[in-house]
Amino acid sequence: MANRPSSLLNSPGRTSRRRKPHRWLVISAICLVLMVLFYAEENRRGRRAWEQCKRSLKSQGIALYWTNYIPAEVPEDENIFGVPEMATWFNGRTGIGWSDFTHALASPTYAGFNINSNTARVRVAEIRIALPGTTTADSSTVFLWDDPASRVKAARMINDALGPTARAPQSLIGIGLMLHKPDDVEPAQLVLRCQSAPTEKELKEFFPDSIVHANAGLADRVLRFESNGDGSYSVTVPRLATATDYLAWSDGLEPQFAVIQRALQRPCSRLDGFYANPKTVPQLDFRFLRNLAQTLGARAQSHLLLGQPEEALSDLTLIHAFCRRIPGQQKPATLLSAMINQAVRGLYAAQIGEGFRLQAWREPQLMALRALESVPSAGMVKRTFLTGLCPSGWGYRHVAARLNLDFGRLSSLDAANQIILADKVAAAAKEARSQDRGLYTFSASLEQTAFERACQNTAHSQTEINQALVACALERFRLAHGDYPENLDALVPQFLDTIPHDVIGGRPLHYHRAPEGAFVLYSVGWNGRDDGGVRGQPLPAADGDWVWPD
Repeated sequence: MANRPSSLLNSPGRTSRRRKPHRWLVISAICLVLMVLFYAEENRRGRRAWEQCKRSLKSQGIALYWTNYIPAEVPEDENIFGVPEMATWFNGRTGIGWSDFTHALASPTYAGFNINSNTARVRVAEIRIALPGTTTADSSTVFLWDDPASRVKAARMINDALGPTARAPQSLIGIGLMLHKPDDVEPAQLVLRCQSAPTEKELKEFFPDSIVHANAGLADRVLRFESNGDGSYSVTVPRLATATDYLAWSDGLEPQFAVIQRALQRPCSRLDGFYANPKTVPQLDFRFLRNLAQTLGARAQSHLLLGQPEEALSDLTLIHAFCRRIPGQQKPATLLSAMINQAVRGLYAAQIGEGFRLQAWREPQLMALRALESVPSAGMVKRTFLTGLCPSGWGYRHVAARLNLDFGRLSSLDAANQIILADKVAAAAKEARSQDRGLYTFSASLEQTAFERACQNTAHSQTEINQALVACALERFRLAHGDYPENLDALVPQFLDTIPHDVIGGRPLHYHRAPEGAFVLYSVGWNGRDDGGVRGQPLPAADGDWVWPD
């Protein structure tokens, strides 16, 4: 090595290899400095955006500190949930509310409402097809296939054979209760005079499920046609629960209902729990609230079928009371509690509507029934798993943007006047989706709440409540004057102080009298367009009007 020429020791290749590690060190140092500067700048921008957001919201009187929303402690003897049973039943963190509430019953649900394809069926009609030249028996009523009036009369005969029925909130097909025992049903004898034999599909179109007040769009038919092989058909429906049987089952819950009634007399409502962290705030048991409201609603329908409107009013009054005092007054208010509140109140309004269909309400109950109000609230902050890898400023900027959006989109709700602007709700939902596709969603995001769907449900439930209030006044007018009024203005001031407007847009509800002593009352629905009282598809579809009763 000592005798090797100096030109070999200082060759360009060896010098290049010595310089490469130094270059990588310099490049790494530059990248590190740039990254530090990048994080510092992004954090500075984020904090500046957050401070601007706080100043803007503070100027609007909006409190951003969680401690401002924590409910104060209340004495146990003044607290609804100071009653041990109430704390067990209504607290969603235990998850045992309904099972504990129904522990004295053989089953936590009423088996008679478990209607499916295997449910025993009841014959409600015998239909014979009469072609030209065919004679008919004297005991059968003849209907003309092409006569629209015949469809109405034939449907009425099937309903008369089945007897008075009511929709049950727990029933998957809608209809669930009947007055008579299934074995006492005498099938109607119908003759359809046709030019040619109709197919089974045509018979189903002639007799839709709606004639027995079943839900629309079911996978399985409620009215079934079974060919007898001689040109005649047997028409059957699922075996329904009787009103007396359901009341006998649910009477086992009377002691629990009494506990709720006594507890609701206390002035305060505060679930026990840890409120310092938004993630650990105690929540109501939605399953329990739903089952309780459905049970009381089915009891109300059973009493109405039996001609006991005062007892039905008692059941609805308990729904009204616990809804107003518990989900309606829950603190801190959340979107979930608001949606629970509206769902229960919508069920309350639906039971009032069933009472009108059955023509069971009388003046004392109509005066006692009252509608309710509610407004949704905002959601909470939730960070994603990538938070630790991104500049904290990204989180500040995203949360600031989303808070501005969330409080800004409340402008689509006019709580004071009970108006929802559907077009603004849709625009706000679109803006929220676009923000969630932005760069800053990698670091933090607001937990996605279906704001648009929540507003739809709120608008629909409040519309049902407003329509129920108007319907009560219309029925009182009919009882006093023998017919419905020409317009809603005739209800003021004797039957209504003011007429509720349409929740969608704030315009008047649409009303007109209909043939055969009926009326049509409807809202323009989510699309904001008057479709002439044509009923739309169930939510979230936006087409069609919201017609009373739903």
